Amino acid sequence: MRFTGRVYFDFAAPAVWRFYRLLTTAARRGVELRMAWRSFAPEGDEAGRRALASFEEVLDRAPERHGAYLQALLAQHHLDGRAVDDPEAWRLAAEVARVPAPRDPEAYLPAVDASTAAARELGVRATPTIYRHGPVLEVDVTPAAYAGDVVARLALIDAVLEDDGIWRLVKP
Repeated sequence: MRFTGRVYFDFAAPAVWRFYRLLTTAARRGVELRMAWRSFAPEGDEAGRRALASFEEVLDRAPERHGAYLQALLAQHHLDGRAVDDPEAWRLAAEVARVPAPRDPEAYLPAVDASTAAARELGVRATPTIYRHGPVLEVDVTPAAYAGDVVARLALIDAVLEDDGIWRLVKP
């Protein structure tokens, strides 16, 4: 199975971490991932905006390793409790990802703002949200999603992305 799409994300949302874990588990089980990760700064989240700027700098300076940086910073925040806008967290994430540490994330804030504006035009309101074509799809999974038949779960998400007749599935 191949799973593609543009994922709008931020570093702080627990739903992003859970979805990332679902994707990595699916990849270990043979799913080919072709994901483009794009910044989405929730309204008023300046710390998150700065963290996304660090990602944009790494994406610009080391595009082939930006995924490793994304994973390292997500893990530091969600597993170790580090603040997403801590320059030491950026340095450590860069070290783990084997990329140069962000030097001037402030210069990349316009890239974050442009990505966020483009996402809002598509209808993105929360993270993670996937865009492929047609309507965007907000995804929120529980930790149970990366146990059991992960590939079938990802296939279900894929089917919903492709079926414009399904607009909303919600479990309380």
